[in-house]
Amino acid sequence: MSASPFLVRVWGARGSVPAPAAENCASGSDTCCVEMRCGEHVLIFDAGSGALSLGADLLCRNVFDLDLFFSHCHFDHIIGLPFIKPLYDTAVKARLYAGHFTDGTTCREMAERFMGPPYFPLTPKQFRADIEFLDFQPPETLHPHPGIAIRTARLNHPNGAVGYRVEFDGRSVCYITDTEHVPGQLDAGLVSLIRSADIMIYDCMYTDDEFNPCIGYGHSTWQEGVRLCEAAGVEQLVIFHHRPGRDDSGLERIEAEARARFPGAVVARTGLELTP
Repeated sequence: MSASPFLVRVWGARGSVPAPAAENCASGSDTCCVEMRCGEHVLIFDAGSGALSLGADLLCRNVFDLDLFFSHCHFDHIIGLPFIKPLYDTAVKARLYAGHFTDGTTCREMAERFMGPPYFPLTPKQFRADIEFLDFQPPETLHPHPGIAIRTARLNHPNGAVGYRVEFDGRSVCYITDTEHVPGQLDAGLVSLIRSADIMIYDCMYTDDEFNPCIGYGHSTWQEGVRLCEAAGVEQLVIFHHRPGRDDSGLERIEAEARARFPGAVVARTGLELTP
């Protein structure tokens, strides 16, 4: 990885379910998982299937302290949680955050309901790391470590979701997935959250042409991502949460179209590294 004090790496960029590997050698098949390195601190956003590879990499790098932030708990964002190897290491300290619930459900309860029979043979009790389950309510600002501020906002998604803005070392990266826009009406709260950010990772499940039949599913388009970046003065758009059937060639076409309109656009791929 880069020696930059602030680094972003994509470990999984797919939405809904992992995509067939054969058609996605360039972009990757795993679902949502993004790592942000803020100096010596490791922040993880979502634990989709990409979290398996991330967990193994963390052990190789001797990372024994981490923070994991969930956007929400649909399967494509938590399916990798039971397979994060550092969580089974007694030397590791980890903090898991959730803030999308509005019914009083806690982060601990979320993990316990997901991990357990008859759906999974292990429960969080098998984790051996020193784990804190932390709850918050947007628009609360989180301060996981000195020098790191994380602003939060609710997103428009079935069962709720949270968007994050990470501020560190004078720069900012926004993680905005999963959210559905209203055509012709920019989300003022979202524009405020992402204002002047260096990078926005955004839910681009659909194109504008595909959007209308999918209203209510809780997702957005790459064109809306461009509109948000233009309105808020964001430098770089990372096209994220790819539709399962979107293969490498389809993503290449989208990237070319997006860059023609907004030069700062890039398609998220497994292994993509960005420096704000």
